[in-house]
Amino acid sequence: MKRKLPFPQAETIALFPKNLRFITEYTFTESQSHLIKVILTSVISLLLLFLIFLQGIAIWSDYKQQELLVQQRQELQNEVNYWKGIAQKYQGYRDVYYRIAALQYKLGNITESQKYIKKALELDPNFPEGHVLGAHVGL
Repeated sequence: MKRKLPFPQAETIALFPKNLRFITEYTFTESQSHLIKVILTSVISLLLLFLIFLQGIAIWSDYKQQELLVQQRQELQNEVNYWKGIAQKYQGYRDVYYRIAALQYKLGNITESQKYIKKALELDPNFPEGHVLGAHVGL
């Protein structure tokens, strides 16, 4: 009997290498997972605590600055009251009205400043400082 020979098989070209590589997945154990959660929570909590501390310092600084501004404003208002008393006592002095106008301008009272600078310029129309302040207050 005749023996049959196997058919020649064509070689197939593999698109991927034959030795497959296996990438292992690293999984955390339950205790490691718990430890990671505790560490992350602690770090985030410390970060938030630090930010709260910084915000507290900023608020304290703003409060001190606001106290200083209130004190300065009160001193300016006391000085305005003093010069108003002088203006009632000694009418006709342009420098008194100019001083009141300048203080009112510093306080932000533009209409009051305009009123007093007009009085100063009525007394002395050639008063150069009065014209400068008048330009600032909108005369």
